[in-house]
Amino acid sequence: MRRTRLSLAAAGAACAVVALGAAPALGHGGGSEENPEVVVSGLDGPRGLALGWHGDLYVAQAGRGGDGPCIAGPEGPTCLGDTGKISRVDVRRGKVHDVVTGLPSLAAEDGSAAIGPSDVAFDRHGKLHATVGLGNNPELLADLLADGADEDLVEQLASVNRVRHGELHEYADIADFELDKNPEDSDLDTNPHSLTFTRKLTVVADAGGNSLLGVRPDGKIVTLATFPQEAEVDNPLAPGTKIAPDPVPNAVVKGPDGALYVGQLTGFPFVTGTATVWRIVPGEKPTVYADGFTNVIDLAFTEDGNLLVLEIAQNGLASDDTTGALFEVNRKHTDDHKLLTDDLTLPGGLAVHKDTVYISNQTIVPGQGEILRFELD
Repeated sequence: MRRTRLSLAAAGAACAVVALGAAPALGHGGGSEENPEVVVSGLDGPRGLALGWHGDLYVAQAGRGGDGPCIAGPEGPTCLGDTGKISRVDVRRGKVHDVVTGLPSLAAEDGSAAIGPSDVAFDRHGKLHATVGLGNNPELLADLLADGADEDLVEQLASVNRVRHGELHEYADIADFELDKNPEDSDLDTNPHSLTFTRKLTVVADAGGNSLLGVRPDGKIVTLATFPQEAEVDNPLAPGTKIAPDPVPNAVVKGPDGALYVGQLTGFPFVTGTATVWRIVPGEKPTVYADGFTNVIDLAFTEDGNLLVLEIAQNGLASDDTTGALFEVNRKHTDDHKLLTDDLTLPGGLAVHKDTVYISNQTIVPGQGEILRFELD
């Protein structure tokens, strides 16, 4: 599969917004009747969210990189550090407690646009799992090691893990899978960005490999689905030429009907209105559930079975507009998309409990990340 480097970084951290111009000024957009309230702030690259059985919220923080070895990233050098973490948020008191610290984080030298811990999710037994992203060619991991990077940090990149006793315990190496299975050795990328569960599988959306993967209990990884390239569009970086954007599947949830639902970012040049939510039954071809979105970053189902769709950039990652948006898709009329709020700035993750929606927001600049709370009607 052909990858678009800009799209992969955007899937993990919206790096492309920084790459296509100066780092954007961050601030909430307008346009909603009810604005989300801030639960906690001061986070470093908050991404995926998960609600625990006791009502606490867990968040993957991608970190701020570090002063370790650097590799060539899609938008410039990204430097390794141990600033990634998984944290528990007491949403009643607005307190943050770190569950796992010292996790790998790759970021620009100023700590922005980090890629590290990307998602958290609970399995049916109540055990917490987490993905760590990469957003790059897994062959570059060897370069980090050769330059003296901490071996444990490097091994945790592009992985799926159980969280136990304050540590990550890897059970799937997505980097090795990409190296082994991708026939295009000159075009390798992997970025495990989102996860959910069926009764027999851990399901992972690989935004770098443009695929949906399943991890069996014995650790074997299988491909559940791949996604078609988008229709060709004008390439703004090469006038007079065309480019077929990558699909970039970077959000996966299990629906109330037992099917898997996958949201796609769509790659560079991030054309508005071209992102799709796919419905997938393993063993069958993906079908379109809802479309017409822009740069989908996460999905969640409400208690009544409607789908919430979070857009990282409502007007496209190639624009100067950092406004995100949250939509609700009517379960009976999936072409009915209700805008719930656009008072968001480059959001990254979504979780729902009854009528309360939690959103990770301000995912680019270290120290500015926050968790927002929004009440459904």
